[in-house]
Amino acid sequence: MKRLFTLLFVMLFFHGFTQMKKSKQPNIIWITCEDISPYIGAYGANQVRTPHIDQLAQEGVKFTRVYTTAGVCAPSRSAIITGMYQTSIGTHHMRTIGDPKYQPVPSYSAVIPAYVRCFPEYLRKQGYYCTNNEKQDYQFETPVTVWDESSSAASHTNRAVGQPFFAVYNFFITHESQQFARKDTLFIDPQSVDVPVLYPNTSNVRKDLARMYTNIERMDQQVGELLDQLKKEGEYDNTYIFFFSDHGGVLPWMKREVLERGTHIPFVVRFPKGEFAGGVNNDLISAVDLAPTILSLAKVKVPDYMQGQAFLGK
Repeated sequence: MKRLFTLLFVMLFFHGFTQMKKSKQPNIIWITCEDISPYIGAYGANQVRTPHIDQLAQEGVKFTRVYTTAGVCAPSRSAIITGMYQTSIGTHHMRTIGDPKYQPVPSYSAVIPAYVRCFPEYLRKQGYYCTNNEKQDYQFETPVTVWDESSSAASHTNRAVGQPFFAVYNFFITHESQQFARKDTLFIDPQSVDVPVLYPNTSNVRKDLARMYTNIERMDQQVGELLDQLKKEGEYDNTYIFFFSDHGGVLPWMKREVLERGTHIPFVVRFPKGEFAGGVNNDLISAVDLAPTILSLAKVKVPDYMQGQAFLGK
C-alpha cells in the first residue's frame, strides 16, 4: 500500500509538472519611445543609425502598417492601455491632466466607464508581475491595481523566482520637449540632411532635423543597453520583445496631426528563440489592438468589451 501511494504521488507530481510546463505563460517586454515616425534604419531611413533596433528587426518581425489612434500622447496611450478607442471612453481631449500653468483649463481626470480596465490588471490576476518604467499619461488617474511597480526604478528583475512578467521600458529622449531642450552634441551634420518638401530649406529646419535624428540615435543606444541586460540575465531568448512609439513624429505637421506622419509608427516584435526572424508583416494594425494582443499571448481571456483585435497568440 505504501509503495502504491508513493507511485501515485510521483505520477500526480509529474503530471502536474508537465501541465505546468505546457501552460507556462510567456514573458513580455515593451520597449517604447515617444514621438517618432518610422525613422529607423530597418524602415529605410538612411540618415539615422539605429543598429540595435535594426538587429531586433532582423531577429524578429517588422510590421509596416501599424497606426496609433491619435497623433499625440495621452489619447493614444489611453487606447493602448485599455484596448478602447479614446472617443468611446471620454479620453480624447488632450490634455486634461496637467499643470494649469501650461493649459487654459483646470486639471481633471477623465472618468472612464466602470467596466473598463487597464489590461495589466488582467495579467496580474493571472500571476504576472507587471512593471512600468515609467510613463503612464492615460488621461485618467491610474488605478493602484494596474502595476506592481511604476517608477524610474521599476524592473522585471524584482519579481518572484519563476514568476512571468510584463514590463514596459519607456525612453523619453525622443519626446518633443527634448527636441528643443537638448543642447548636447549632434551626431549628424545639419548641412548633410535631406529636407522633406513640406519644410523650407533653412538652417533652423536643418538643425531641427539633425536634432531629431540625433535623439533617435541616442534612444537606440539606450535600447541596446537594455537588450544587453536581457541577454546577461538569460531572458533575451525566452521573452516577447516589442519595440514601438506612442505615436508619430515630433516636428510640425507630424505630432498632433491625424495624418500618416502623426499616426504611423515603427513596430517590431522579436519572438522567443528568434522565431520568424526576418519576417515582414503588412497587415493594417491599430494601437488599440495591443491590449487584446498581449492578453492573447499571455493566454488570458480577452474581455468582450475591448474594441481592439488580437493579432498575435490564439
